[in-house]
Amino acid sequence: MSNINNQTQDLYSIDAVQDLSHETAAAVSGGAALEVYDDSDFSNLLLQTNDGTPYVGDDANDRISSIVVNEGLWRFYTDPQFQGDFADLGPGLYPNIGLGINDSITSFERIG
Repeated sequence: MSNINNQTQDLYSIDAVQDLSHETAAAVSGGAALEVYDDSDFSNLLLQTNDGTPYVGDDANDRISSIVVNEGLWRFYTDPQFQGDFADLGPGLYPNIGLGINDSITSFERIG
């Protein structure tokens, strides 16, 4: 709840906020095109980026379990340097990626 000019109003009752999609909100706020999380259901953010990476780093390697793709088409690989098995994900929320790559992602790149 906010109290602006002595008027109490629930933030979600404001149409402009309520009607923004996740993708639009990220674009407006200058947010990242991609977010990866350690656990299912978007818990424990590991990385936010607009760029691919040939190696996710020791802190994220083989730990990614959920993903938010705010824009673009991304390819996720099981090996460094964009090698190994892969899965492609477009804009959306992926609370439990499965796809044979859960806890196996080592590199990723934007492909579209």
